[in-house]
Amino acid sequence: MTKMKILDSFESRTKFFTKNIFVSLSIIISISFLLRLFYYMPEIPLTADALSYFFYGQDISVNKQLPANYSPANNGWPIFLSLFFCIFNFDKTSSYMELQQVLSIVISVSTIIPVFILCKKFFNNSYSLVGASIFGFEPRLIQNSLLGVTEPLYIFLGVLSLLTFLSSNQKLVYLSFCITAITSLVRSEGLFLFFALSIVFFIRRSEEHTSELQSRFGIS
Repeated sequence: MTKMKILDSFESRTKFFTKNIFVSLSIIISISFLLRLFYYMPEIPLTADALSYFFYGQDISVNKQLPANYSPANNGWPIFLSLFFCIFNFDKTSSYMELQQVLSIVISVSTIIPVFILCKKFFNNSYSLVGASIFGFEPRLIQNSLLGVTEPLYIFLGVLSLLTFLSSNQKLVYLSFCITAITSLVRSEGLFLFFALSIVFFIRRSEEHTSELQSRFGIS
């Protein structure tokens, strides 16, 4: 009984936010973005993996092709970066590094929207907003989004692939495998997601085919 009262109290206090999803998500996204900007320090240059991604992306933007003599373990993120390096024309190398970090922040914040939609498939608006908030305000995710590394894009594509895979639209289900393939270019761990979705897909198709045969021949 006590748990029911707590749940009722929670839902009544969040009634305004659950009825105004656009406002609620805007608040979550804005606070999440401001938190990242607060901790963002552009004067600190890229290091380690982020720096190797930066050089690889710069080589692509300058030479207009993939470098033949070297490649990072996961080149999806620097290839993505190279598109923006080609668009912008800065005088300083540090400006391109800042662009890499800002893109990482923007992608991380943008992931809040597909996370909310994914949560909506399993929970009501209240708990879906909580899920989006947890993602937006989680300290390690905030810290990671400031480094200019692969994880923000990897998480975004991973959530997007799950969201499209769970769609009732068959074309979006097929699209999810394309997104997962791109995810595996960003981080090789995406292959595990690809295989997992493939197994679930074939099991689902097998069950649908069995149900169709049973209905056709009147087997209960």
